Amino acid sequence: MNPLRVLLAAIGLALAGCGAVQEDVREAGGDAGAPRGGITLAEARAFSEFPLVYAGESVLGYPLGAILRREDTVRYVSFIYGDCEPAALEGGCAPPIEIQVWPSGARNLGSYGETAPRSAWGSPALEPTTVRGLPAAYVGDDQLELYAGTSTVVVFSASRARGLAVAARLRCLREDARAPPARLAC
Repeated sequence: MNPLRVLLAAIGLALAGCGAVQEDVREAGGDAGAPRGGITLAEARAFSEFPLVYAGESVLGYPLGAILRREDTVRYVSFIYGDCEPAALEGGCAPPIEIQVWPSGARNLGSYGETAPRSAWGSPALEPTTVRGLPAAYVGDDQLELYAGTSTVVVFSASRARGLAVAARLRCLREDARAPPARLAC
């Protein structure tokens, strides 16, 4: 598994509190409140710092369980799908699917430079590609980055096939949920 993915997932889980993910993501208002460690779907829809992209209220059978907003040394919004059951000795685990949305100025293909993840042979592990007509790159097999204008969308999943399946379902958060996913230029 990609060490960067493990680190980012561990941070996300620490913020969310590893364990059973809340059954659903509730709209703001009433006594429902926000999912653990984060913001509500309504708050995410009102977010205006950079365009947010997600895969709907569920993807590939995994419900949206948490939305996390990170604002300390890095800025991104993370959509966590599904839950994980950490092995007793591990102390943590990555969710089945995580979608992070970053401002493109903070994370993009050019931001890796000399610090690009390296394969076991020392060559950059970044593999440029195109997904949904957008410039993209694989970072190992479990991370797919899409460079969508003013946002960078990072899909963490167990495989390239699952990452592509999630990418096919991405939509702008403010779009009508009934509309089929179209473009990512929110």
